[in-house]
Amino acid sequence: METREKLYFAPSAGRNNEKEQDYLIFHIPGNPGLIDYYHPFLSTLHSLLSSSSHASFHIAGHSLAGFATDERTSLSSRELAGLPRQIEYVDELLYDQVDEVRDATGKTPKVILMGHSVGAYILLEIIRRHRTRIESGKQDFDLIGGILLFPTITHIARSPSGIAASALLRIPHAPGIANAFVKFFTYLIPPSALYHLIRALSFPEHVARTTTAFIKSPSGLKRVLYLAKDELDMITDDKWGKEVWGAATEAGTNSKDTINSNLVFFWGQHDGWVARKTRNELIAARGYVDAKAKSTCSLLSTTPSLAPSDPWKPNMVIDDQKIPHAFCLKHSETVAEKVHLWIEDIITKHHAP
Repeated sequence: METREKLYFAPSAGRNNEKEQDYLIFHIPGNPGLIDYYHPFLSTLHSLLSSSSHASFHIAGHSLAGFATDERTSLSSRELAGLPRQIEYVDELLYDQVDEVRDATGKTPKVILMGHSVGAYILLEIIRRHRTRIESGKQDFDLIGGILLFPTITHIARSPSGIAASALLRIPHAPGIANAFVKFFTYLIPPSALYHLIRALSFPEHVARTTTAFIKSPSGLKRVLYLAKDELDMITDDKWGKEVWGAATEAGTNSKDTINSNLVFFWGQHDGWVARKTRNELIAARGYVDAKAKSTCSLLSTTPSLAPSDPWKPNMVIDDQKIPHAFCLKHSETVAEKVHLWIEDIITKHHAP
């Protein structure tokens, strides 16, 4: 029972209008970086976007480096990849995917990034790299927006789950020990039995299949904890400047490429991996807060420093449906419906005069 390293959804059959714009929606997973957890989410999003009459959408996502469950055949699984390597790896994958779309269509797609959890941190780093290339005079594709889902982009170690994980990872050789412990207790359980056990806990088929493959992989948990340690150590202060936040620093600095108000942050109402104080401080410093939005009304009333702000700043949305951080387990369709609307809005803003 293995998982796929890559998911790709092509535009609907018959979409071959040379004048029609191609968009690449590129998704960056969280940790554990297995793209198969996101199959229902990306599949639903593809179905929703396929009804569009004005564009062709290519939707792609790839597992993070080292997270292939068949480590014998995966080139990316030969290393324990920390956060800096994951950023490099995703950057390479993105350019490869742009090239694939260009080769298939004869056109360079406009790109919208999506990132979940630590994937949102990687997304911001990809934007920073992209802007650096543009500002140095290099030719590059148009990166027109980003959607950050349950983002862990500052001070993850201060979150409730981060505090617990930090205590675990202070134990010497914790990733290897934890991996050996799990392997020992699951060694005698056949994959089919483990799959049905997970299904019995009311998890969907894609979760049971992916989790079974992950647990049975030689070093899956070790890789998760290795990356998690880097997350806790490196994801601290807001490290990005105008090249990422742009208009949040100074009005009028936006361009059609990577227009900063085309960044959408979707925060959990009660996210174990994001401290509420950290979230609120970032929203106050960087984000656009709509006083009319139901999801932010309670936040505005309880955070004195937070007030309705300029609409050219990145859009910050707080969930009001109690969707958990790991939305891809049981809430894929709900989040896909939201993302569909944000993508349409990003495209509309991009084409606005």
